[in-house]
Amino acid sequence: MTALLLLSPFNRHAEAETTFRSAEALVTQGNYGEAQTLLETTRFQGTEAIPAAYLLAVVYARTGHPEKAEKLLRDILSREPDIDAVRIELVKILATQGKRQGASYQLSRLTDTADLARDKDQLEQLARQIGTKEGFSLSGYVSLAPSTNVNDGTSQSIIMIGGLPFLIANGARQKSGLGLKAGAVAGYSHSLSENLSAYAALSGGISDYSNDQFDKQQAELRAGLRRDELSYSLQAEAIVDRQWLNRKANSLGIGGRLSGKWNFSQSWWLSGEIIHMHRRFDATGSAAARTTRASTSLRHAFSKRFAMSVTGSFETETITGRPWSSYASPSVTLGAEMPLVHGIWMNASVSVGKRKFKDLFPGLRILRQDTFWEVRGSFRKDNFEIAGLSPIIGVFRKSQNSNVVFYDYATTGMDITFTKAF
Repeated sequence: MTALLLLSPFNRHAEAETTFRSAEALVTQGNYGEAQTLLETTRFQGTEAIPAAYLLAVVYARTGHPEKAEKLLRDILSREPDIDAVRIELVKILATQGKRQGASYQLSRLTDTADLARDKDQLEQLARQIGTKEGFSLSGYVSLAPSTNVNDGTSQSIIMIGGLPFLIANGARQKSGLGLKAGAVAGYSHSLSENLSAYAALSGGISDYSNDQFDKQQAELRAGLRRDELSYSLQAEAIVDRQWLNRKANSLGIGGRLSGKWNFSQSWWLSGEIIHMHRRFDATGSAAARTTRASTSLRHAFSKRFAMSVTGSFETETITGRPWSSYASPSVTLGAEMPLVHGIWMNASVSVGKRKFKDLFPGLRILRQDTFWEVRGSFRKDNFEIAGLSPIIGVFRKSQNSNVVFYDYATTGMDITFTKAF
């Protein structure tokens, strides 16, 4: 009986609990070396497993091994995402390593469901630590892009013009072929106060297809001011961009953007933005366009593992020289974010809308009207990299119905994007 008691799981649990308390005391005393040895050489089970792992992560962080602490904390959150203390420690470690993008993401996950009255001081301190850090940042992406045709043109084989049928031969459809997209963003931020910062960002990108006529190049400069508070943020920026088609100058855009985000209640966020661009085309002056897009979104986090949002948008474009191409377009998007398995996260959305044009379509003498819908999903895995790049896989299906058959189409595709922050 004595031997059975000594070997019983109850005795092992009591022994592990005693070891955990000893390690906890060593950490409190600042004796991290002994605490690390004790925690690494003991197998903790049951209710002590996660606290022991968290304690070991704290030891790693205090002894100059932030990468080990980050990995351990991410492992804990993949199993138990609702432990605030673990996520707060991860935010601190990411911020200490200069990983502002990851720290901001984890902080937003934390504030999604936080009781702001209870956690106000701590979260404000974290937000300042991340949001007001000065200096340069650099990020980049590489993406495989699916094949497409001109303007997602009609998928019909026969179209009617003036009541007469016309056959569209497959050889007449220009296809881009598979493409490669790549780009980089360089930014600089300067703190004007604890909550106010000025920033500038220069980005460039290319799209390279097997059919050179579809190749695109672009560059964009943004500069603005950003105010970050615990419960809200405001942003105003100016935008200038230049676009090329197959290395030939195509258009110049000048405009601006205003945006804001407000956490008006626990786990509820309201955000909105308005962007206006004036675009001038090099080859055709009559194609100059003024585009304005306004959107507002309501997001609710039911837990740290599931959030939903609804977004309403309205876009209008005016082309003085081509009034039949001017339009107004309302749309609605429903979105959801949730984990699947093994640390894989999914962002999914469904969008529906319509587009009504302002003048008669040339040759058909009708007002063009489009209705469209799109289903899109993107998938990423926590703490997963390939050669230092974080992959995101996206799939989509979209369809458009139009009373002008040239613009009647449906398409399905998948893209793979690799991102990197420096």
